[in-house]
Amino acid sequence: MLWHMAFGYLLVRRLLPLVRLFGRLPEPFSRAFAAALNAGTRPFHYFNYVGSVGGALVFHGSRLTRQLDHTIDRLHRRLDAESDDALRLRMHFPVGWDPFFGDAMTLEQVYRYPTRHYDFHRAQLTLE
Repeated sequence: MLWHMAFGYLLVRRLLPLVRLFGRLPEPFSRAFAAALNAGTRPFHYFNYVGSVGGALVFHGSRLTRQLDHTIDRLHRRLDAESDDALRLRMHFPVGWDPFFGDAMTLEQVYRYPTRHYDFHRAQLTLE
């Protein structure tokens, strides 16, 4: 489960520059990019699965913990430096890729994404 959490935060580090870029472009660019990604949903799910399996073989134990700590630290420092205007930048997302991707998400929502995603899966796996 820790791997799943780490992957979400690693993903956010890659998404932030995209939101900053598309958030400054006219909205149709973002919508077209999301539509192109949505068209590749089936291959995405395959490579997402294979990448997760491979990633779990490479990053586990203390190595995974160090990577997660480093990633969260970097995201936290970056979030502290974001302006209110930057946090309102938004872009469209490929909603077919993840149930927590909204049609359009702000930079602030992207920062929150991995925790929401992790909490959902943790609840799925928690026995009462």
